[in-house]
Amino acid sequence: MEQSSKSDAYPMEMEQSSKSDQDPAPFFPWDLLPLDIQESILSHLPVSTLARCQYVSRSWRSSIRSPTFLSSLRRHPDDLYLLPFADHDSPAAYQPSRDRWFRVGLPPSFFFPLASDGGLLVALDDHRRLAVYNLFSGATLVLLPAMESVDYPYVLALIDEFRSAHNKIVAVSSSDPIYSQVFDSRSGRWELKGQFPGKFSYLGNAVFLDGLLFVLSHEPDHLLTFDPIGGDWNLVDVAMPRVVCSHILDYEDRLFLVGGVEVLECIAGVGIWELDLPKKEWRSICFMPDEFFRVFRHGRLTQFRLTVARRGIVCFFNNLYTTVLMFDWPARRWWWPLMLPHAWGRRFWFGHAIEPRIDPLKGSDGRRTEDKGICEEKYVAH
Repeated sequence: MEQSSKSDAYPMEMEQSSKSDQDPAPFFPWDLLPLDIQESILSHLPVSTLARCQYVSRSWRSSIRSPTFLSSLRRHPDDLYLLPFADHDSPAAYQPSRDRWFRVGLPPSFFFPLASDGGLLVALDDHRRLAVYNLFSGATLVLLPAMESVDYPYVLALIDEFRSAHNKIVAVSSSDPIYSQVFDSRSGRWELKGQFPGKFSYLGNAVFLDGLLFVLSHEPDHLLTFDPIGGDWNLVDVAMPRVVCSHILDYEDRLFLVGGVEVLECIAGVGIWELDLPKKEWRSICFMPDEFFRVFRHGRLTQFRLTVARRGIVCFFNNLYTTVLMFDWPARRWWWPLMLPHAWGRRFWFGHAIEPRIDPLKGSDGRRTEDKGICEEKYVAH
């Protein structure tokens, strides 16, 4: 394993021949293909590759930026990156589809992320102001105005609208009752929306599904919903499994819960449950296989960290031994990812999942902006 040279804007494997005298590639009459065939071919490429392809020619740029093409664009496996941890230099991005790690060249403020979704992240900038960043370009999209002053508010979730340039940010107060407020990029301002009794220690992670934000509460554990438009909070009528280190995730419009089963103050297994709302229960789906769990726990395990899972891909992180384990929920596959070089020092929790956004493909000119985000360096196995 060795460190490769710095890659260009978006992560994409570039295959080059070692033969200097190789015959030139035969000419292909791309422009003679019907437009629907061109768009069908391009639709099989990840967004991160399309960002480059739009600069090949005017016809390619026109096809990629057409509203019909963008509206039909589907998420590609190569467009998913997990950032489970960082060291003192930069976060590490893992591409599950290709089992590759990348160094992420991000501004220092990215090391204090508050919430993320899709290709966006909310963090504190150098002047301790909230800002929304595009994780792939490294660009600051907007500096947020001050939140409404209600009992030390903090960011709970960011809702990134995949097919548009808009997003919403949900923040809650640290009081009882809890006051909630929403920032909408369309209006550019915060608006107080709703309150609810905060009779628990803290709120966990949140998942946006079917127009509602599902939120975990801890001590006691409950499942809550929040409507970012109407501002209504509700307690979901379902008993929670007796687990620790719980985390919710969505896949194909279904909600799942991951957590550790505790026996005598020690985690004896890690399971996944699916929410069955009509039956008001969490249905057990599977557990981490014993052969993986024995290695993952390194003996006695009392807690573990879990990244923000996305598209059914889950990354487990044992922060005590910096052990990473992957699970592909759709394929029911568990695997140990490619090991990082020993040059990486102590690893700190980062825990975000990102995807490139399609709005950079909607530009009005052909100029390319300098990318300072993901993929400054990459590590690949040889």
